[in-house]
Amino acid sequence: MSVSVLVLAAASSAAGPAAAGPAAGSAAPAGGAAPVPAAAQGLSAVAELENALAGAFAAAGDLPASLAEAFGALPENALVLILFALAAAYGVERLVRLLLARAEIMTPPASFAERLSRGGRWFAGRLLSLAVFALAARLIGRSILMPDPHVAALGFGLLHALIFARFIWAVIEALAGPGAPGRRLMGFTDAEAQHIGRDARVLVGLVGAAVVLRAVLVAMVGPVSEAVLGLLAVVLLNAAAGIWFFLRLRAPISALIDRQAGDEPHAGWRALLARNWVWLFVAAYALDAEMKAAGVLGLLGEAARESNGAGPVILLLALATLAVAGLRVWRSEIEATRPSGWTVGAAVLAEGLIVILAAVLLLRFWGLDPLAPEEGDGIGRIVSGVVEAGVVLAAGIAAWQVLTVLLRSSGETPDEDDAGGDGMGAEGSRIETVLPILRRFGLTVVAIVTGMTALAALGVNIGPLIASAGVVGLAVGFGAQKLVSDVISGAFYLYEDAFRIGEYIVTESGKGMVERISMRSATLRHHNGPIYTIPFSSMGTIQNHSRDYVVMKFSFLVPDDTDVEMVRKLVKKAGAELAEDPELEGKLISPLKSQGAISIQGRSFEIGCKFTARPGQQFVIRRKAYAVLQKALREKGVELFAPQLLLNTEGLTGQGGLPSGGAPGAQSSP
Repeated sequence: MSVSVLVLAAASSAAGPAAAGPAAGSAAPAGGAAPVPAAAQGLSAVAELENALAGAFAAAGDLPASLAEAFGALPENALVLILFALAAAYGVERLVRLLLARAEIMTPPASFAERLSRGGRWFAGRLLSLAVFALAARLIGRSILMPDPHVAALGFGLLHALIFARFIWAVIEALAGPGAPGRRLMGFTDAEAQHIGRDARVLVGLVGAAVVLRAVLVAMVGPVSEAVLGLLAVVLLNAAAGIWFFLRLRAPISALIDRQAGDEPHAGWRALLARNWVWLFVAAYALDAEMKAAGVLGLLGEAARESNGAGPVILLLALATLAVAGLRVWRSEIEATRPSGWTVGAAVLAEGLIVILAAVLLLRFWGLDPLAPEEGDGIGRIVSGVVEAGVVLAAGIAAWQVLTVLLRSSGETPDEDDAGGDGMGAEGSRIETVLPILRRFGLTVVAIVTGMTALAALGVNIGPLIASAGVVGLAVGFGAQKLVSDVISGAFYLYEDAFRIGEYIVTESGKGMVERISMRSATLRHHNGPIYTIPFSSMGTIQNHSRDYVVMKFSFLVPDDTDVEMVRKLVKKAGAELAEDPELEGKLISPLKSQGAISIQGRSFEIGCKFTARPGQQFVIRRKAYAVLQKALREKGVELFAPQLLLNTEGLTGQGGLPSGGAPGAQSSP
């Protein structure tokens, strides 16, 4: 009861001595006397708990007599008539189900959406059956039962107990589908589903028995002191059944989480969840039992006492888990097929709201209303602030996901293959360059605004934080002028579209292909491998070698007796052949052409060639042009000129030169 004691102490401090009860002490002295210290309030809560337990045990001895008296006061055969009405209503339900029965599809579908559709239709049918059962029981009961308030209360309590237990079974059967893999909402194997089905039957039996016992106690005795100990037993039975069930589910659900993780590279958190998820549920059940017990004992106010320890926690946890898991699977399918930022954000927001709604309902089961905060600094105000902060965080995470998807880079940046393997880059995309910066900026703004709003919801005064941030920003502005210069220079470079991701640029501080752009610097990969990280303010004039087009020029030498016009035509023919090459489609802008003889070098002519290509593709085209030109010149018998060194040995014989018989007429040629 430690949590109950803490809650009681907080409630006592919030609502004052009147809410705390007699054990909490008398009213504060008049004349503005100091309030009761927190330690004293905690001791009063412990004393009140001890008094409540002592009273419950003392009054429990009168429970058998009270029950006997209540049952003796019932009209004759009233209990038999109630059971007959329930059995007749179940017969009507079975008849309706037989009339509306459809053949169930057993083949498991490929997508979660189809399983959800089948399971949703099946579950809607079960809800309709339960509605028919409830309506038939009410009609039959009114027609055969006497208008006695005790009989009506007992009959309604038993009807509620049966509907609640059967509803739990319908939810578990929809999740696991023990005999129907075609509508199984969660990805259990057949063996795991059968295991869950067997344990679920035991759980439904235990919960049903507990709810029936509570209904009998409340209808026949009421939430008086005699029934307190019995209601505490019901609370403990419910908690024990829930804890047992989830401990039994540990192995199949852990296996399901591992299968969902698959071979993900960052699935460590999934492995941690698979090992420890069950303890979260055990802790939730233990806390729920403690809070409900405190409510039954009257330690949390009249609303909690009147709830009699009711509140379908197991159903709430199962439905919340199902809804969040289903949204996760549906979101993953959406992201894999047709990614949409707004759809993903809506799914994330729905997940957060489901968790918050489950928490609000759980608090209401405990007699706390987080949507109606109490005045002062009590537990109600704290819980209300936590719920409001949770809503803010859910909205912030959803906005984060929307920005992440909408500003997600397509990843289509030029690589080595696009650049012909020479590391000289290719024309990049402006949107792919700006998106990463916008994404980082947007996510930073969302994180700051969400955090500040959540702190404000929790009651933290964020005014000093904002003022401190302004002072720190001003100090940074004066002390980091270089940083400010880098940021402003980078903003103008990006505005003027000076370079993009994947382009090869030459700056005053280095050159290379742009790999990454941050708020203050750019990372360049040199074509030989090294990386340059250059602040924007140090870049200076930029040469962009990857924008629009590239003109590639090269030359070769032919002997002086070669027909230069014939070589020009060969180059033109080679250019036409390159233009028809399917591998160069879209890469060649202007075909290979000859510039004629551009210079004379000794006994050779230098023939110039040029073509225009897409940035980054010039090296691939040049290699192919070399191969085509070699083949064309060889077919015409044109040999490429190579400089030679010839020695004239005339007049050197006998003078230390070459011996007679050396090569006469040797001469030098460039």
